[in-house]
Amino acid sequence: MTDSAAQKVLSRKAQAARRAIEAQGMSVEKALRRALARTAEEAWNLALIARDARRSGADQDDAAARFEGADLILLLDGPDGALGFALLDRQAVTALVEVQTLGIVTDLAVDDRRLTPTDAVIAAPLVDGTLSRLAAYLGRDPVAAQVEGYRFGAMVEGARVAANLLGAPRYRVFEAEIELGALRIGRFALILPARRVESRDVPDAGGDATPHAELMLSLPAQVDAVLCRMRLPFAQAEALAPGALLPLPPDALGRAELVAASGHRITTGRLGQMNGQRAIRVTRGTGARGDQSPREEDGAPGPAQMTGGAVQMPEVSGWTGSETSGDPDPWQAAGSAPEHLPEAEPDLPDLPPLDFASAEFDPGAIEPGEGHVQGDETEGFAMPLDLSVSGDDD
Repeated sequence: MTDSAAQKVLSRKAQAARRAIEAQGMSVEKALRRALARTAEEAWNLALIARDARRSGADQDDAAARFEGADLILLLDGPDGALGFALLDRQAVTALVEVQTLGIVTDLAVDDRRLTPTDAVIAAPLVDGTLSRLAAYLGRDPVAAQVEGYRFGAMVEGARVAANLLGAPRYRVFEAEIELGALRIGRFALILPARRVESRDVPDAGGDATPHAELMLSLPAQVDAVLCRMRLPFAQAEALAPGALLPLPPDALGRAELVAASGHRITTGRLGQMNGQRAIRVTRGTGARGDQSPREEDGAPGPAQMTGGAVQMPEVSGWTGSETSGDPDPWQAAGSAPEHLPEAEPDLPDLPPLDFASAEFDPGAIEPGEGHVQGDETEGFAMPLDLSVSGDDD
């Protein structure tokens, strides 16, 4: 997959996460409309309706072009010395002057007088109130960090002076059409420098941030626990049925794997129990991409997986086939059977039975400590698995 294709996939996933956030809370556009309306209502009991609210990105040239079409440019003081801008047209400024001097908004013709710092002070409450409410309405949305901390600073004398104050490489633009008192329709816009902010819910994990890091960290991730992998002749695999017993390696509990949905092995651990629940103690650190897929590594046809707890693990001690006759089919719970299975191995002669009562078996010949596992494989688990090994006599 090329870098551009990977970025498109990440963008689609990020957009899906964004829609999920907006479904639970409030979108940026809706928050801007409400912030404008509530500020005007509480400050002057003015009916303000915001329409066509939208947000976009802009570079310095785009921001400078927006200054040309504004009648009043306000400089905003932000956190860490950041400078933002608020833009209003003459209709909006006239309505704010009328409501604060006459108490009502009129439909008189708009004069073309030169706007002064007094007009900027009159418009400042609308700007400050909108900024504070917009950040409050967005809540945990990462965009809230882009707008909080700004307040009115001064009036900027002309578009050329404002363009010289542009210092950030990229800006966020929030704009809307506003109807004031049902008699005047004007424009309102905020131009704020784009800042790289940390996620509010997930602590910093280190490393360089990606364009969609904040949203990607909120996406769900499916992780499967794989106890072990084994090869079976086709005839034996075809004969599998509920209640059949599969011999597991003696060290299976200490070699459990955590595997992502794509098949990449994330890490390994030791399977046990804690507080009555299945648990895995991680024995190796994880990486950004994980290890190579175990299927590619050992060529196994597929794992016997424990997917999301869908398959109930019976007690291992005294486990017989009759005890699992009512359990769901583990092959159906873990996924469909693999399409390609390895060819059946040629028949091999049976091994002779072990006769422990025979004189040929000498327990004293075993050296002390030989055959014992070093350390406790279930150390640290509150309720380690109780395993018993039994053999069938032929």
